Amino acid sequence: MIKLPTYFTGFASKSDGSASLRFATQELQAGDFAVLKENHNAFGWLVFSETATEKDIPDENPEEEGISPSERLRRRMFVYWKNKVNEGDFQLWRRQQLEKLGERYLEKLQ
Repeated sequence: MIKLPTYFTGFASKSDGSASLRFATQELQAGDFAVLKENHNAFGWLVFSETATEKDIPDENPEEEGISPSERLRRRMFVYWKNKVNEGDFQLWRRQQLEKLGERYLEKLQ
């Protein structure tokens, strides 16, 4: 866990119903950067308050509710397909893209 004094600088809604949040900090110590790097792309709790409080921070690990990661990827791929490709059959396009992605990972093993 890391606690940082921050400024909430902005947000944007995303096409899948989620949101992108932006925060800015004051000058950070090297250890704080290390913790941020360690937690990059991790799923967890975000608690923001204008006053310092810990009473509402959950003790348990967060669980992604509702949509599975594969369903989230499928939805994001559909939004991309609809906006950038929008021809042919989405399911066929999706299978082709997943196959290409799988091949790229196999190539990295060689």
